[in-house]
Amino acid sequence: MTAFIIEHQCPQCGAPAELEETDRLFQCGYCRVKSCLDVPGPLQYILPHRAPSGKELIYFPYWRFKGMLFYCLPGEIKNRFVDFSMQAIASPDFPFSLGLRTQTQKLRFAIKECEGLFLPPELPKAELIADLHERFSAEIPKPILHQAQIGETISILYAPFYLDTRLVDAILNRPVGNITAEAIAPLLTKAQAPQWSLTFLSTLCPQCGWDLEADKNALVLNCANCRSTWRPKGGKLEALKSAHVPAPGPEGLYLPFWRIQCDIAGVTLDNYADLIRLANLPRVAQPGDQQRPFYFWCPAFKVRPQNFLTFAAQATTCQVREEILTGPPPGQLHSVNLPLQEAVESLILTFAGFARPKQHMEEILKNIRIQARSALLVYLPFEESPHEFIRPVMNLAIAKNLLKLAKNL
Repeated sequence: MTAFIIEHQCPQCGAPAELEETDRLFQCGYCRVKSCLDVPGPLQYILPHRAPSGKELIYFPYWRFKGMLFYCLPGEIKNRFVDFSMQAIASPDFPFSLGLRTQTQKLRFAIKECEGLFLPPELPKAELIADLHERFSAEIPKPILHQAQIGETISILYAPFYLDTRLVDAILNRPVGNITAEAIAPLLTKAQAPQWSLTFLSTLCPQCGWDLEADKNALVLNCANCRSTWRPKGGKLEALKSAHVPAPGPEGLYLPFWRIQCDIAGVTLDNYADLIRLANLPRVAQPGDQQRPFYFWCPAFKVRPQNFLTFAAQATTCQVREEILTGPPPGQLHSVNLPLQEAVESLILTFAGFARPKQHMEEILKNIRIQARSALLVYLPFEESPHEFIRPVMNLAIAKNLLKLAKNL
């Protein structure tokens, strides 16, 4: 899976730059200034054009979804990874989708300075999700007890066209059927300049002024000086509560997990003793287990769908018993690239992954209600082996190649 390449300019010195679709941290190769992208709503891009000079461009919008789909069935959970685009305006005059163009062209952000006539999207994001599930669930056995999309990237892409007696594709300079100016005139009355804007934030710690650290695809930045964690939100950096479990040795990698405490209705799952019973774990509840609160543990990093639920269920059934210290840890940290909201959407799927007996799952899922109450970002230490990162206390091993291949998800 490849990511978009986006052409842009350094917000500090104006030098040309290229970003990948998943990049959220940018460092200019000329002035070396680091910036963090604050993205309001879905990312918006325009495809490049090869129109003759003097032609007024018409930009038609498409919704684009890239992410993981999950379908919970009575005895199993089906999953798949999807990269899909569809019209954001229902129109028979324009191509239905973008096909592979987004993977072969260098894009630009659709910011206010872009010239041309931009047709504003009319179909809501909810219709994209509904169409997505309708298309990709057709081959899934019924009944579907629960469905969700996790770790998705939803964006709007504008494809360029122009009029020359007929509607012309400005990328290939070829007519689009026999579409005339009169046919699309009602749409053109709605055209406007792009309303979307992009903000670049300084990566200096708001608390102590130190340089914040993160991989280029990270949604969260850490300060090694004052041990604080930050995320871009609303045009500024907002403090985020984080913690870590101390590593037994200096080598290894810290992987981020969302620890989520929930209000659960429909089943009794308030403490560790309830988890032992509900998940049919091979152990006997000990004194004090009823006082240990139950948490969902969800990866705060993207991996392939079939691995994502496995890691979430394994971390949740094991629960963390070690001491948890405030703030990010020293050492090597894996980037946080799965937001909290996506983790919350996965809770029912995680529950379905570990709950027993499976033959009663249909009845259980009809009645269960899970509402997140509080969350904490926790970094867990993993030991490094030649091919894996291992956390023995959780009996969990994550292949190094799995993390590498997930960078463009």
